[in-house]
Amino acid sequence: MVMNAVDIAGIVASCVVGVPIGVFFGLIPFRKDELTEEQNKASQTLGVVGVGLIVVLILMKQDAASWAATFAMLAGVAIGKIPPLHAWALRRFPWLQPKKQTPAKRVKKASKKRK
Repeated sequence: MVMNAVDIAGIVASCVVGVPIGVFFGLIPFRKDELTEEQNKASQTLGVVGVGLIVVLILMKQDAASWAATFAMLAGVAIGKIPPLHAWALRRFPWLQPKKQTPAKRVKKASKKRK
């Protein structure tokens, strides 16, 4: 299989786009109930961009670039979950912090009066 400059440029460009998308998904909480409204909107938008990128690459018959984009996004998630990097990013960008959970209120059982 001979790769020309266009194929190589497509692979590099898809990786350059895919890794930051994956890192973002690695830095935000995985559980939906921990996402803030802004994080939820950003994750939906970046999810559509990531899937759109892969679909466009497949339709353009750029199979190597579509696989590269997929693995770049997966590698980005793994990079975003590295504990020291994750902790640094949460301190540096407070926007990535999970939503503050309000503690559930306890419901007191009605006590039965004995006669």
